[in-house]
Amino acid sequence: MHLRTSLRRSLALIILSLFAANAAFAQIAVVVGETPEGRTVRHGLGETVVPANPQRIVSLHNIFSEALVAFGHPPVGATVRPTGLPDQLADGLADVVTIGESGSPDFEAILALEPDLILGQADVHGEFYDLLKAIAPTVLLDEPEAEWREWFSALGAALGMQVEVDAAVAAYDSEAERVKARLAAELPGETVLVLRVREKDIRVYGGSRRSGPVLYTDLGLTPHPLVPLDKEHETISNEIIPELTADHIFLMVEDEARQAGLEATALWQGLPAVQAGHVYRVNMEPWNRSTGPISFGAIVSDVEQLLLGGALR
Repeated sequence: MHLRTSLRRSLALIILSLFAANAAFAQIAVVVGETPEGRTVRHGLGETVVPANPQRIVSLHNIFSEALVAFGHPPVGATVRPTGLPDQLADGLADVVTIGESGSPDFEAILALEPDLILGQADVHGEFYDLLKAIAPTVLLDEPEAEWREWFSALGAALGMQVEVDAAVAAYDSEAERVKARLAAELPGETVLVLRVREKDIRVYGGSRRSGPVLYTDLGLTPHPLVPLDKEHETISNEIIPELTADHIFLMVEDEARQAGLEATALWQGLPAVQAGHVYRVNMEPWNRSTGPISFGAIVSDVEQLLLGGALR
């Protein structure tokens, strides 16, 4: 009996370790071999030989489009959201062929582009993997849940663009450090939070993803006590509105009617940020729907413009 129990526990540990390994591979590219013809890359759906110098890359998600633009190698084709190209990527993707939306790519359009590499998400495009890899070598990776620099660096290594990714990340970090120093000197200790008004709920955004690490780590801003630093967001009720006493509020609005109703209340009008004129509407795309040095650079630029009145030259 003890032997059987021990075997079951061992089997369970093996299964858990396999799941963990697969999750890790879905999150980050791993180069496991290299020849003059290319690099063997382990990813969410297996291993793929990536050409040594890919020139015609198709992107099935904005995170790859952003990465390629940041690396100086825009894709030849890219999917878009129903709202179109994100503003922060519009110039970099101006000459790129649109190949449908991320969840329903146009396979005929992809084939017509004759790509030498396809980049997509494991959780979204895994069901299309066999079809995609019949068109061109395909790497499927999910968006990073936390530290994006490691994810971008690994992607750069997989594509043979390590120098380019290092330069893009270094440029972002340098700009963030510059603005961080200004914020520390000019607005020491002033608190901030990010608020999102949706049809279904109102959310205070936290410190775990996207704009959170940019604001509270890269820029060193002081989070209001209601900011859940270890979470992506926290849903709040109208009763909590009076507790949103941050010095500055960055506001993302999806439901204009609900926001108008909120603004008409005494609860909203009594907030310190509202009374001081320190509530700032921000673009949802870079602040909450994108990941990478271009989008995060846009957040840094917004913060400097909104809190400090523009760049110091």
